[in-house]
Formats: sequence, structure tokens, C-alpha cells
Amino acid sequence: MNGSWKRAGRFGAALALVLAGALACGDSATSTPEQPASAGTGTTTAAPPSPPAGVVEFQQAEPGSGKGITIGFTQLSLASGFPQDVQKGVEEQAKRAGAELITCDSKMDAAKALDCANLFKTRGAQGLITFQADTNAAPRICAAGPAVPVLAVDISQKPCETSFVGAANAYAGQLIGYELGKHFKEKFDCKYDAFVSLEALQVGEVNEQRMGGIRQGFASVCGEVRNLRKLDAGGAGGDVAQKLMTDTLTALPGQHHIILVGINEDGILGALAAARAQNRTNDLYLGVQNFNPKNCVIYQHPNWIGSVAYFPERYGEILVPNLIKAVKGEKLPAQLLVPHLVINKANAKQNYPDYAC
Repeated sequence: MNGSWKRAGRFGAALALVLAGALACGDSATSTPEQPASAGTGTTTAAPPSPPAGVVEFQQAEPGSGKGITIGFTQLSLASGFPQDVQKGVEEQAKRAGAELITCDSKMDAAKALDCANLFKTRGAQGLITFQADTNAAPRICAAGPAVPVLAVDISQKPCETSFVGAANAYAGQLIGYELGKHFKEKFDCKYDAFVSLEALQVGEVNEQRMGGIRQGFASVCGEVRNLRKLDAGGAGGDVAQKLMTDTLTALPGQHHIILVGINEDGILGALAAARAQNRTNDLYLGVQNFNPKNCVIYQHPNWIGSVAYFPERYGEILVPNLIKAVKGEKLPAQLLVPHLVINKANAKQNYPDYAC
């Protein structure tokens, strides 16, 4: 919101939200008691979610604005798709600005991130972009690096963090929840059989922001969510989601209007595999977090309502222009958040020219 970055230990769950890929381990499921579908007290006049404070627009770097400036970029892991997309955008914007860019792949290892910080200090970097997994190691890494402005990507890097750049999780959830609510109000008068939520409970607050935001957005149109089934897909990606969804569909025989939402695309792909195995693909209505234009299995689904884009390929349009401003002494907001957008069949090609699903 794109790569799968499976890693055991305390970082796995948090990283999952960054990469919208496989999450830290867990395969438990909880659900509320089954209730019959009934019409909600929905409204077609509900206002769409408003962007929170901190959401900014993408902005191309001004040509020549970074001349004479050296930027150090600590990468999360270039073995994964999301960081690869972030890096491509940062490289493009640094080149456009005329800044020198030094990149260093931490490979999701705090010790390697510490080496990156030392490298940037030796090379005289005047600003840092830090996409580093271990928030507990951040103070040591901050101390090792140069005393310069630092933009933290998706994972906090206090105490040296100048601004946090990343997802507006609750807002992203509200956007797709609202679209699901509108669809079910217009097509089915808010009638549905179950609301299945593929989550990452280990993540805690961020999971609740994103997935709770989906329920809030839906409820703003169709009223409080009924027959909610939370499935903790954890960090094993699509495999665990497939197993959980297999069990869930078995427990919902003859029900053909099942809302399915997920914290990432891996879980949705696993759930779709479960539905195909039971010949129940059309029973699912999809609201997805993250958008990778290559995941056509999702976008060709007849009931794909939409996906919230996280635009990793455009992070550079936030990171580079703002870091250059900070290097030049301009004060930045504490948060610089992604302007999320719901992508659907109508606007996919407009926002992703290479989209060919």
C-alpha cells in the first residue's frame, strides 16, 4: 500500500503495514456470533471522509534546488517491492533537484542501519532519509549519524526525527469503508450476510487505526457493522489467510453477500484462493488496503469495490523536496502524510498508466 518481507521477531508485524505484505506470525481467528442479514439504517447523504491534518500533496522537486546538498538514504530492504518503489521515486527526485544521493541498504538489520549512519557522517551528508526497522535502535543510530535533518519513512526514528513521512492509517481505512458502504447502500439497501476483516492484531494501534477506520467509514453510510468476523492473518501472508477464510466460508453456507476487507493485499489473495476452492468467488465483495497494479487477481474480481493506494513510488515527491527545505533551514510539520486515494476500475488507468488488468 508490493513485495513480501517475512521476518520473525519483534519487527515483523510493524513492518507489515509499511510494505503491505506478509505480517508477523499468527493464525488465530475471532468472530462475533452469526446474525441474519437485515437492512441497515444507512444514509446516502453521508459525507466522505476528510483528510486529517498532516496530509500533503505530492510535489516534484524544483530543478536545481538540491545543488550542493548530499542526502543519505537508509533503506529498509531492497529485497522487497515497496522499498524498491520508494527508492526509485527518491532517486528520480534527487536527480531532478541536482542533489547527491547516497543509499545504504539496512536489510532490516539495526546493526547495518548503524553502519549506514556512520557512512553518512563520514561522507558529510546534510540531510537524511531513514527507512529503518527497529525503533528501539533509533537513538543509537541517531547518535552515530550526522546532526542534520532526518525524515523518517513509515517507522518512527526518534529522537532525531525532524518529520514523519508515511501513511494516514485511519483515513486510509475510512476511505475504503465509505466506498463499501456506498456500494451496499445503493445496490442492497445495506443488506449483507457477514463482514470479514483480515487483520494483524499484533500490530496493535496501527491495525485498529486502519481496520477500525474501515468500519467507521462503512458505518457512516450503513450503520454499525453487523456479523463482524475478525481474522488474525498475522505474518504468514496469504497461506494463513487462505486457511482462515476456508473455515469462515464453510461456516457461512449459502450466504452470497460477504464483505471482505484486508490490511494488505497478501491476505486478500489468500482469501480469494479459499473462495475459488469452494466455488464461491462471487460471494465476496472486496475492499483492499494498498494498490499494486500488477495484482490483477484482485482487480479482475467482479466485486472489487476498490483499493486504497499508498503510492510508494511517489514517496520521493514528499521526501526530497521537504528534506531540501529542512536542510535550508525551513521548519517542517511533525507529520507529512500520504494523500491516499481509492483506486477502482474507473480511475485505475488514469492514476497508473501501466495498469493493464
